[in-house]
Amino acid sequence: MKAIVFESYTGHTKKYAELLGQKTGLPVYERKEASKHLARQDEIIYMGWLMASSIKGYKNALKDYNVKAVCGVGMRRANEDALKDMIEANKITGTKAFYLQGGYDGNKVRGFYKLLMKMASKFMINEIEKKEVKTDADLETLDLLKNGGSLVKEENLAPILEWLGN
Repeated sequence: MKAIVFESYTGHTKKYAELLGQKTGLPVYERKEASKHLARQDEIIYMGWLMASSIKGYKNALKDYNVKAVCGVGMRRANEDALKDMIEANKITGTKAFYLQGGYDGNKVRGFYKLLMKMASKFMINEIEKKEVKTDADLETLDLLKNGGSLVKEENLAPILEWLGN
């Protein structure tokens, strides 16, 4: 593996990329700067933020590099459903895929994404608040949407490190 390449919007993906870089010794590059350091088709791990299960920058990374693993960073709690949705939405085949829970920072969201998140947040909050019984994941999502926060944790990288043999 040559490097970790990432695209981050509010900083959660960047934090994961930096943590993974520290753990593996691999250099870490933002996608827009990576071509200054890497050759076309170098083997990389790509990490991108998620919007409706779509991994931002992933298609471009596939064109430029040999993506051996892809990590999507989103608000959902990491589980098989989140991973499955991400794999399907991005048509991931032949590449190892990981889902990492990041967080939400409404103060960093701008423009179109701010409008989109405002509408989506309102809908999600209403749906969760209507439930008679709320799961831990529901309460976590409510807190994130209302107050923001980061759920980035070094231990969330364990499956990736295991896959890498670290």
